[in-house]
Amino acid sequence: MRCFYAIEFDHTTRSILTGIQDTLKKEGVTGNYSHPENLHLTIKFLGEINPQQFSQAKLLLQKVTEKFHPFVLSLQSLGKFQKGKKPIIWAGLEHEEQLFALNREVERALSDFMPGIVEGNFSPHITLIREAVFTRQTDIMSVLKEEKGYSFHASGLSLMESTRVNGRLTYVRRGFEPFMG
Repeated sequence: MRCFYAIEFDHTTRSILTGIQDTLKKEGVTGNYSHPENLHLTIKFLGEINPQQFSQAKLLLQKVTEKFHPFVLSLQSLGKFQKGKKPIIWAGLEHEEQLFALNREVERALSDFMPGIVEGNFSPHITLIREAVFTRQTDIMSVLKEEKGYSFHASGLSLMESTRVNGRLTYVRRGFEPFMG
C-alpha cells in the first residue's frame, strides 16, 4: 500500500483552500484540482510499504505525537514548481519550527524500520492543482489576498493511504493520534 504521514485540515481550512482554488479557476488556471477531502499537508511520504512496515508505521504515530503539543500554521504564499513537465500550484506556509521538528522526528523514527527512507528534503506545501495550465497571464501570488496569514491548528498526525476508488485519487486515513506533548 502507498502511504504517507499528514496533517489533515478542519472544514474551515479546507473551505479557505477551495476558495483559493475557485479564484484560480476564475483566473483561467486549468488542471487537476485537488479534491477538498484530499487537501492535506504531507509530513513524510513513505511510498509503497509492506504489511509489516504498515504496522510499524501505525505504531510510530503515538510514539511521535506524544512529544508534540498542538501548534498553529499560517498560510503565507502561493507558488508553482515543475514535476517533470507538469506544473504544480501549491499553498505555502509561514516557517514554523514545530512543523520541521515533527518531520525530523518522523524521519528519525522511520529509520529504525525503513533504513532506506530519504531524509532531509522536507518542503512543506499544500498541493492545490496538479498539471496546471495557464490559459492567460496569471499572477498567482495576487490570488492570495485576505487568505494570507489565515491560521489553523495542527492537532495531530495521520497515517494516510493513497489509493484509487472508481478511478479517483482518494486519501484514506489509516491511523490518527493527537499531539499530546
